[in-house]
Amino acid sequence: MLIARVRRTIVERALIPTRSRVLCACSGGPDSSALLYVLSRLAGELGFELHAASVDHGLRPDAKHDVAIASRQASSLAVPFHALQVQVPIGASLQARARRARYAVLGELAAKLGAGRTAVGHTQHDQAETVLSRLLRGAGVRGLGAIDPARPDGIIRPLIDCGRPEVQRFARERCPEIAWDQSNLDPRFERVRIRTHVLPALHTEDRALVRHLAELADDARDCARFLDQVAQTLLEQASLDSETLKISVLQPQPSVLRRAVLRLWLARVLGTPPGRAELTQLDRTLSSARGEVWVSAGQCVRAEQGSLLCLCARSADNG
Repeated sequence: MLIARVRRTIVERALIPTRSRVLCACSGGPDSSALLYVLSRLAGELGFELHAASVDHGLRPDAKHDVAIASRQASSLAVPFHALQVQVPIGASLQARARRARYAVLGELAAKLGAGRTAVGHTQHDQAETVLSRLLRGAGVRGLGAIDPARPDGIIRPLIDCGRPEVQRFARERCPEIAWDQSNLDPRFERVRIRTHVLPALHTEDRALVRHLAELADDARDCARFLDQVAQTLLEQASLDSETLKISVLQPQPSVLRRAVLRLWLARVLGTPPGRAELTQLDRTLSSARGEVWVSAGQCVRAEQGSLLCLCARSADNG
């Protein structure tokens, strides 16, 4: 049943092109163990070559043991295996730093192998938990898109339509050895609290909650992508140059579309999109055709002559 569901996800979401090479990130844990097993069974049928890799973050004493389990899993499936090590930089949010380091080293290996896709083991429950996390942080529609099943950088999630209980049951039935990361039970992490307290409480109100939240994420991503397509066309019409927009082109548009244009514009010029609060201020400046908004160190967006929106150095008297 799980293999059939993953096959459908890969095909319907166009996750893996034929005649491609896929790197499967495998921690030795139940989700990635199930993923590795399923992909090894589908590789020949769907026409892709499979490699596996496990990353030791150096954060737990038993990490090397987990990598060894992943290695044995890959060997039993005749999948080439790569053991990787990273040093997680010092800073806030341990899980986020470890994730960035992991994806970086996996990306380097994928490029070396010529693997256009890197598969990771996020399930439908991970998607639901991420949507709830984003809601708790006040995310808008774009943020509610949560986990993208197919990221532009080649990260894919073939288990995204599969529930965690089904995935872990499959892993226990197929894999003689499984690593269990105790940090997944540590209530210091927000995701663990959502998983063990928030989601179960909401589940009593809606037995299909996980599926409903995952469908919400799909809808949010589709809406955001469509909005970006329309906004890109409007941005081209409004642009006088890379740093100047014609207010008259944008003012008559709905606020949601104006903000999408402003987001694309600043992401292109500054290399990073503005936050939600900044977009609200920018849209007010655009609507009134006066004032200015600070967007980054030494730069602001200013309405000039009632008709132009310009990115420029912030004036000293307003600093």
